[in-house]
Amino acid sequence: MVKKLGKETLGILVVIAVLVVVVVVFAYLNAGDLDRKRDLETSAEFVLIYGDKEHRVSREDIVALGPVEFSTVMRTSTTGPASVTFTGVELRTVLEEYKVDIQADSTIEVKALDGYASAIQGEEVLEHKNVYITIAMNGEPLKPKSEGGLGPYYLVIRNGEFSQRWVKFMEEIIVR
Repeated sequence: MVKKLGKETLGILVVIAVLVVVVVVFAYLNAGDLDRKRDLETSAEFVLIYGDKEHRVSREDIVALGPVEFSTVMRTSTTGPASVTFTGVELRTVLEEYKVDIQADSTIEVKALDGYASAIQGEEVLEHKNVYITIAMNGEPLKPKSEGGLGPYYLVIRNGEFSQRWVKFMEEIIVR
């Protein structure tokens, strides 16, 4: 019985070792370039990619586009619906500023520092007063993730039924 227990223990240890290796590999692949992520967060920038072009967009760039206040309902898995006031710029305004041609059938992928990603259709972005890149919530500037905040940028889709496609800690927008 001692030999059998030894083989079972060895088998369990092998399985645990394999699982640890798999978790480490997936964590590495999901992390992306950590130095780049840290730099984007500390400099309050995000990357806009379309075709073979790439731009780093700063908070000053967003402020220069004339952010507006708007209210919407935030629904999360941990809280009930709550009315929230954001300050931000429509995503389509940002895309126009960088001469990104957006069509109704375009796909926009928005990635976050924490690995979350959301896809938005071009028709949603083209809809007036719908998709915003926000920099403040309820009159307070968005804090970066490292300070316990939702920012420095938070992508908000006003006309979605739920808030699950909103992207906090936004770091990258890819237009296809």
